[in-house]
Amino acid sequence: MGRCEIIELTTKLFFRTPIKERRFYYEARIKITRKEAREHLEQFKLACELARLVRHCFPDLVPLLKQIPDPRNQSYITYPGVILLMTRILSSLFYISSMRKTSEEFNSQTMIRNIWMLCEEEPAADELPYWETINRYLERLEPEKLQDVINCLCRRLLRSRTFEDMRIRGKYWQVIIDGTQLYSSREELDGKSLHRTHNRGTEKEYREDYYYVLEAKLVLHPEIIISIQTEFVDNEDGKEMEKQDCERKACWRLMEKLKKAFPRLPVCLCADSLYACEGFFERCVEKNWRYILRYKEGSIPSVGAEYRELKGMEKNYQEYALKTGKKWYDYVTDIDYNGYKVNLIEYGESMEHVCVKGKKKGEARTIRKEFWFLTDLPATAKNVEGLAERGRMRWKIENEGFNAQKKHGYCLEHPFSKNYQALKCHYYLIQIGHMIGQFMDAWERIWKKVKQSLEQKHRRMLEAMKETPLKEYREEIKKKIQIRFI
Repeated sequence: MGRCEIIELTTKLFFRTPIKERRFYYEARIKITRKEAREHLEQFKLACELARLVRHCFPDLVPLLKQIPDPRNQSYITYPGVILLMTRILSSLFYISSMRKTSEEFNSQTMIRNIWMLCEEEPAADELPYWETINRYLERLEPEKLQDVINCLCRRLLRSRTFEDMRIRGKYWQVIIDGTQLYSSREELDGKSLHRTHNRGTEKEYREDYYYVLEAKLVLHPEIIISIQTEFVDNEDGKEMEKQDCERKACWRLMEKLKKAFPRLPVCLCADSLYACEGFFERCVEKNWRYILRYKEGSIPSVGAEYRELKGMEKNYQEYALKTGKKWYDYVTDIDYNGYKVNLIEYGESMEHVCVKGKKKGEARTIRKEFWFLTDLPATAKNVEGLAERGRMRWKIENEGFNAQKKHGYCLEHPFSKNYQALKCHYYLIQIGHMIGQFMDAWERIWKKVKQSLEQKHRRMLEAMKETPLKEYREEIKKKIQIRFI
């Protein structure tokens, strides 16, 4: 055991975790030198660790990719479909920003052999497919087949019982729904793209075409949220559509597909105030799902009015002091809305902030935030804090989801193909790459002693794949491992 220190906190005494047993070195404020960080990372062969992780957490990935029907004429092919798909998945995992760069970065003998080995295929050629070959293949591949692969991977992870602690109240899996814009252009895109007009009625008026997708993410871990279902928003009649109408309609289709793929999965949907409507409540009741929605008074004004009227009478208000401010919770249960009983939860915080630089240096100001959530889960004084925390996790689809995929290397907004069907396939393959990447980024044994950016981690993995021949470590890769997450 390491040396323990007794620290006084207000009127209580507690034992602090020994410094040597701290989970993360930066939590213990221990500085790691560049030499120590380098020596720590050098003991891991990141290419082997990646192969072991895929084998341990996603053992069905390669077999599932091999089962996808190949749309090409089998008499004229050189590369199996699994090689083309795995090359694209690894391209997104290694933060390569375009298909052309993928062909350049993967142009090494070791990388070529490693990818063939990962796919469990005997090399039919001493090369990898060129980016145009991959794009032509994806133009003919049915995107729904890749959605089936993602569903199977999710099903395997759910059955592994590794992430049971993330269930809401030990029962419901949290699924976050939100939409995001993909590639946009002032030039005319595919006929199924949405479009909107900017600066209407002025000299600067112009039309913007764009692709839009509605995504459902499954929360497995505070650092891991993975795609479980995707619905592309297509323009059926060529008219300019309002975001609210097309996104809600896409949500109804997504919910049906999710229920069909996971008929017995206990789900708690988390979404923004756009879905606070009778249609959403009705579908959740039909599917025996629960929900936690961000609430804004403009969505259902009658619910907000009743809450303000009743919250003073029910006296559920709770307030807690923080270091530089306070936080509070309040709630009202069984508010009736067209026959549906809903609970409204309020969470707020007020913090004193002192400016440390600039012209206002030294000035203090109060920052106040309020969040309201609508749910059909029972709300009590004991669980209201947990409900509010789960409601605020909706932002994870923005941060760990779309923001990471757009700005941290996955290049979600990049037009990897001008063909809409191929673009959909690229999207699904990025989701698989991001899924593997999140598991790798959260692997405690590798990263707990060093604090590196995501770009540094993924660049290291790419360089390791170029330099480490996996064939020499075949037996080591096959060994069973235990993975703990940060």
